[in-house]
Amino acid sequence: MPKRPSDELSGGRAPKQSSRQQRQHLYLVLDDGELGYSTRKVDLSPAFDSDEVDDGGTIDRTEQRLPQAGFRLEAPHGCSGQFFPFGTKIIYTGIGDSPWGTVPIISFPHVRGSAPRREWETSIYGCAYAETHGKLFLLDGVFDTLQSPPPLLDNGPAADIKVKFDWSWCSLPRPPYHDVISHAVHPDQRTMVFSMSKLKKWTFRHATFSFDLESSRWTRHGTWMLPFKGRGYFDCDLDAWVGLSSDPDTLGHLCACDVLSADSNDGQPPACKLSKEKLFCVDPVEKHNGATLVYVDGGGDRSRFCLVQCLSVDDRQEGVWKESMPECRRHLLRITTFSPKYDKHGDLRVAKCHHVGSYRLPDIASVYYEQLEI
Repeated sequence: MPKRPSDELSGGRAPKQSSRQQRQHLYLVLDDGELGYSTRKVDLSPAFDSDEVDDGGTIDRTEQRLPQAGFRLEAPHGCSGQFFPFGTKIIYTGIGDSPWGTVPIISFPHVRGSAPRREWETSIYGCAYAETHGKLFLLDGVFDTLQSPPPLLDNGPAADIKVKFDWSWCSLPRPPYHDVISHAVHPDQRTMVFSMSKLKKWTFRHATFSFDLESSRWTRHGTWMLPFKGRGYFDCDLDAWVGLSSDPDTLGHLCACDVLSADSNDGQPPACKLSKEKLFCVDPVEKHNGATLVYVDGGGDRSRFCLVQCLSVDDRQEGVWKESMPECRRHLLRITTFSPKYDKHGDLRVAKCHHVGSYRLPDIASVYYEQLEI
């Protein structure tokens, strides 16, 4: 399959930078306090850059403390609000107490703007987001886009008060099915692909659809599903979508899936490859709770991804009384960066693997790992 021009890629890379790369960071948002959310800034810069494939035995399991909270957002503890990355900002779509019906736009380390609240609370289940052409798209049974220029808001009883937002929501045609299982943006940047499900006559039905941003039309491609769970990212080196395998039998493996042609209607799923290495679920002592994949950059010679996994470890001491003692687990957030590649045999491998850290989660935050994708 011919490579696509890099300026058309959702995961395409900028030209190579100097050997002294700019440091990169991952921002974590945790529901870890009675008063709301905290944000933590994690340095992703590797101490070294090796092209060797991961052998599964190089993880440093030393536990670390989470970085100090850089920003806190007041909200009811345990509320189902969602956070979405949008360029260099983060959008919060939860239900808040603002009299203006607004939600904050966070540009670290401060709130830098506001957006109107959606008419309904964003679901944490079956929800997908994508960013393209400077717009944020949210799909959770309905389909909305956050864009500018915004209108002036007539604030009901206080009709003499007008609030001008930086952004505004616009509704798009509703999806054919309700719950999103997996999704990806086509490298043409005008097509988004969604594998979805719906309940009909007590049976879940599955299918894959695409949405064309220019024509605002949905197209059905078949009853098959994309092979990854949650979001997939286009990797220009592999010329494929990359994601975490959704098959329980291959949990912990990376998968690379051929890009679906926007006009494909043969009903056949695209070809897929699984990585030879497992990214998680390697140590039987550790219980996997959830994971998500984030595209970091491609500023070097290969695309780079970040894996965020939540796991738990039994804190009970070994001995004859262990099984009779109540289970006591501590929860960790493990962060790893890597670059996928094909080897000389065409097999999918995990290279340049860098273990960033294993961070102990406070007990109050550890019950919300179900918001991770897999």
